[in-house]
This record gives sequence, C-alpha cells and structure tokens, in this order.
Amino acid sequence: MKHPFRLRKSSLAYPLIFMVCAVVACAGGPSQSDPTWKSVPITDVSMVVGEWDGTVTKDKAMFPEGAVRLVIRANSTYLFAGETLSKSAVGSGGVETREGRLIGDTEHRAVTFTLYDHKGARMLVVDTTNKENGTRYHGQFTKVR
Repeated sequence: MKHPFRLRKSSLAYPLIFMVCAVVACAGGPSQSDPTWKSVPITDVSMVVGEWDGTVTKDKAMFPEGAVRLVIRANSTYLFAGETLSKSAVGSGGVETREGRLIGDTEHRAVTFTLYDHKGARMLVVDTTNKENGTRYHGQFTKVR
C-alpha cells in the first residue's frame, strides 16, 4: 500500500530544478567568464550623461529589490529615485572619473559606476554601499535618454 504522504523521488526534483533555473535566470551581468560583457573605460562623465532605467538587487538576494531611475548630469552629479512594494528612496551625489569608472562618495553612500558593452548595447553597472547600515546593492541600467 502506498503511503499518502510519501514523496516520490521525482517530485523532489521539481523544486530543485525550479531553484536552479531561477538562479541561472537571475545571474546576469558582467562576468569574467562571459565574453559578451566588455568593459568600456569611462574617461569623461559625458560618456554616461543622461537618464538610465534599471533594477537594483540587494547583496546576496536572488530577486531584484526594485526599479530605479538614474540621472547622470554633465556637471558630474547624479540623482536617483527607486521604488519597491514597501518603500521608496531618492538620493543624489557627485562623481569623479577614476581608473575608467565613476566614483561617488557621500555621507550616506559609496557608489561605483562601471560602463559595459553587452551585445552592442551600453549597460551601466552600479555598485553601492549604504554607509548607515553597510547594506550593499548591485544594479544594471540601460540608457533611456
């Protein structure tokens, strides 16, 4: 007689397969092993001036934290506005070019902007640390204007 609560080996495989697929699908972005991501040195802020849309993921999280609009201005300042289901955030700061990247440092956050060419499209990767609580975030942005 079959036990009604006994799980078959094949039924255990489905959640595992789902998790592996989710991790693979979410694992985007620059990687040294992925030749489709080519670093583009930022020599002047004018290379990234404009509006960018993207998603930001909290460090070690599997799914994006929320959508963010990022504006980089010609005067070497940036503004951002982001929103999740439970909260919103806005901020700004200044940046300077250093070693092919834009670097920003305020009393609230440290941020690094890195430009990539991914399959012919410009992608701006943003890594930031919240200085108040140490939380790290990673974002990928595409230019909208």
